[in-house]
Amino acid sequence: MKFYMLHPKRIDEMVKKEHAIVIDVRERASYQNFHYPGAYNYPYEEIDRWAGRLPKNRKLILYCEYGSTSLLAARRLSGEGYTVYTVNGGIQGIRS
Repeated sequence: MKFYMLHPKRIDEMVKKEHAIVIDVRERASYQNFHYPGAYNYPYEEIDRWAGRLPKNRKLILYCEYGSTSLLAARRLSGEGYTVYTVNGGIQGIRS
């Protein structure tokens, strides 16, 4: 199980250069209130439904509110063979 930490300022670069997929693992209401532009909303509590449906040939960038829930998701997904990054500080880091 290996995943990487990503500084919020590097998200744009990863999306453009690596065609990474940005995933917001927060609840839908939080996502609708504010999210990173272009991010998909796959709530962590539904991970059993969406985890196996993501392309393994793309890098995944996960974030949550502060970073702890996305770490849990990153551990799981990296164990399933995905290349996963989690954003330092979550959406709070992205907003800064």
